[in-house]
Amino acid sequence: METWEITTAIVVVYCAVCIGIGVVANRVFRRSLEDFFVLSRRAGLIVVFLAIASTYHSAFAFLTSVAVYASTGISFWIAAMAWVITASVWGYVYGSRVFLIGKAKGFVTPADLLADFYKSEALRFLTAVVMALFIIAYIVVQAIGLGIILAIGSGGHISYQLSSLILMLVAATYVMIGGLRAAYWTDVLQGVWMYVGVWLAGVIITLKFFPHGIPELMSAVKSVNPKLLVMTWSPEMLLSCIMVYGVGLMLLPHLWIKYYAAKDTWTIKWSSVGTAIYLSSYYIPTAFVGLAAAVLNVTGAPGLKAGFISSLIKSFGSRDAVMAYMIYHFTNPLLAGFLLAGAAAAAMSTLDSFLGATSLILTRDIYQRIKRNASERELIIVGRILLLTWAFIGWYLAVLKPGLIFDITAIACAGGLQFLPAILQAIYPERAWLNGRGALYGILAGTIVTSLLAKQIGGKLGFPIVFHPAIAGTIGLAVNVLVAIVVGGKASINEEYVNILKS
Repeated sequence: METWEITTAIVVVYCAVCIGIGVVANRVFRRSLEDFFVLSRRAGLIVVFLAIASTYHSAFAFLTSVAVYASTGISFWIAAMAWVITASVWGYVYGSRVFLIGKAKGFVTPADLLADFYKSEALRFLTAVVMALFIIAYIVVQAIGLGIILAIGSGGHISYQLSSLILMLVAATYVMIGGLRAAYWTDVLQGVWMYVGVWLAGVIITLKFFPHGIPELMSAVKSVNPKLLVMTWSPEMLLSCIMVYGVGLMLLPHLWIKYYAAKDTWTIKWSSVGTAIYLSSYYIPTAFVGLAAAVLNVTGAPGLKAGFISSLIKSFGSRDAVMAYMIYHFTNPLLAGFLLAGAAAAAMSTLDSFLGATSLILTRDIYQRIKRNASERELIIVGRILLLTWAFIGWYLAVLKPGLIFDITAIACAGGLQFLPAILQAIYPERAWLNGRGALYGILAGTIVTSLLAKQIGGKLGFPIVFHPAIAGTIGLAVNVLVAIVVGGKASINEEYVNILKS
């Protein structure tokens, strides 16, 4: 068999296993909305830990981290260490409180909590719409990653467009069959597979080109471009990335809902500890590959022409293909198949949760509010239709090759960041400073400002001042807080929430 046949076959087998897990998950499905989306609130430590860790990481971690290392060097590593630790600490505190409130009140979506705390159905609708729209950016990212992985793994025999569609449909299929239970169960497999895969890829590729290891690699980087070994990001870029990836990402529904699904606070707290270790160590091997790619892009090597990154940009619209390209061309075919399946696992482990979470919030917070007498069966059917719809929207936008995954994910996370003031008041209700009116208008103002200032959105609309989406999101948050306080007026303490969190 040729290399492309071997690698493609392994990816196909991996996909079949994921669909099989979806079928098994369907057999234990209790035919209720709560079981379909939050596993009847019975998820244990291993499932919650790997679901959070693998869902936090995606094509972003396996593909774009290498691409960003290759262009900006260790600046990415310094920022990533800060934001993954921030995310874990935030999850430890916020996750436990969201769990307690969700369990006591029977919440399933983020909007359930915010609408109940602030007694505002308008806030429910706004939360659902904003989250569903910003989530599209993250779905697009996974579609891009999956298209790159299978297109390269098939040696070009399957086009980028078709590759993306096939793997998107695989993820959509097993979630439609088994609900978010299937996503959780596959996350366990994917979390292990992607972690082992990224370390194997990092070590093997680095030693292939730099047999004397890290000292030789660092010496080569210093001689080619010493700026790659120092922090070059501006303070505002660094702070903004910590905010959007350390907090904003955690407030998106695919992670928020996982805290509802846990069986107790002990599970959430220890999952957060494990997540800190998992996430912070994940970016080490990708740094090796990214820095190696930066050197080889200048010097070239046997089987690798200088300037190869420019060729990948022309083919895929960004340099995100570097990792997959090096895996396919410079590892054993069997190993390449395993590693590319690991890369697909990184993308699917986030995609499945985003698709499930999007269908949940649109079904629960919009459709169910319009048709209040809808049966559980009807809601599940509608959820499946919406899931597939969002998958196709994400795929279509990915076909347009919108750019670097790192930049696109920042759009979604910047949107998530706009919910920070509202959720802080809800999980710390002892002091009242924000009411429903303030929360509603703050989120609305922050979302509009973020969208207009983000270069991928505001720039397309002709807005004269635009920034990287992470910076736009941080500016949006500042406007959010200001509007919330000025417009909101007097707030009162929610005694019910105070008592829930004290118990």
